Formats: sequence, C-alpha cells, structure tokens
Amino acid sequence: MSFSRRLEEARAFDAFVQRHRMPLERYFRRRGATHEEAEDLTQCVFLKLLDKMKTENADVPDGYVFSAAASVFIDHRRSLSVRPIGALATALDENLACDAPLQDRIVEDRENLRVIRKRILALPSKLSRAFILHRFDQLSQAEISRRMNVSVSSVEKYIAAALEKLGYPMAGSDDE
Repeated sequence: MSFSRRLEEARAFDAFVQRHRMPLERYFRRRGATHEEAEDLTQCVFLKLLDKMKTENADVPDGYVFSAAASVFIDHRRSLSVRPIGALATALDENLACDAPLQDRIVEDRENLRVIRKRILALPSKLSRAFILHRFDQLSQAEISRRMNVSVSSVEKYIAAALEKLGYPMAGSDDE
C-alpha cells in the first residue's frame, strides 16, 4: 500500500473519529459512565472499529458504531461485576487486618518483662525504689527525694546506678 493511500485512510479515520467522538461519549454518559470512563470506552470503540477496518479492508458503516459501543459498554459493566482475585485478596487483607500483636510477639514481650522485673527486684532496695518511682510512677527526682527522705543528688545517683546495673546506656541523664 502506498504512502499516499495510507495517509488518505488515516485522514478518513481521523474525520470518522471527530464525527463520532462526542456522540459516543454522550451515549456512555447517559448510561451512567463517568467522564473518564466515557472517554476510555469511546477509545475502546475506536480501537475495535479500527481493528475491524484492518481485518475486513472495508469502511465501517455509521450504523455499526453504536452497536459496537453497546458491546463495549456491556463488556465494561461485566468486568466491573467480576472482581479480580488480586483485588478480592487485597479487600480481604484490609478487612481482616488487625493491629493486635502476633502471638509470638506477645510471648517474647512477656518473657522480656519477666527478665526486666527480675533484674529490677535484684537491685539494692534504694536503687530499685528510686528507679520504680521515676520510671513507672513518673515522679520527678525532687518528689522522689521527699518520699525517700534523701537529697535530690542521692536520687540522681540511685537512678543512675540502677540504670547502669540494668544495662541502659547514658545512665544518669534526667530523661531516663
């Protein structure tokens, strides 16, 4: 096929597209398609018609355009009603997602707590009391010094020593 013949066919198809684009988009919109869906479906119709023109080496009659559009629209609606397995699995995963920790994590955390509790209880009494009041009761060092009837400096030293014996880095900082 010569270049001029192909150019002539391309121009004829372009004119065909320009003549039918808006009516096809209105057709799909009247049937409930969104603007984007209507554009996509119209493009599908043109691809289907172009394929038909290539295989049959003939022009497509104008009356065939809307029967092709009806077929494309039915196929589109069917594809919406059948959810792909991947989408279904994703939906199931989202619905079944649980923020609770897994059982092995719970067991591991309980074991860690048991070890930490044992280590805290093994501390000398002043250190463990100061540490517990500071970390768990969240009292200030001044409040702890009043409760324990010791100086704030002593409380700082107790907490620092407890942290050091428990293996915490930067023992003695006020943030600990």
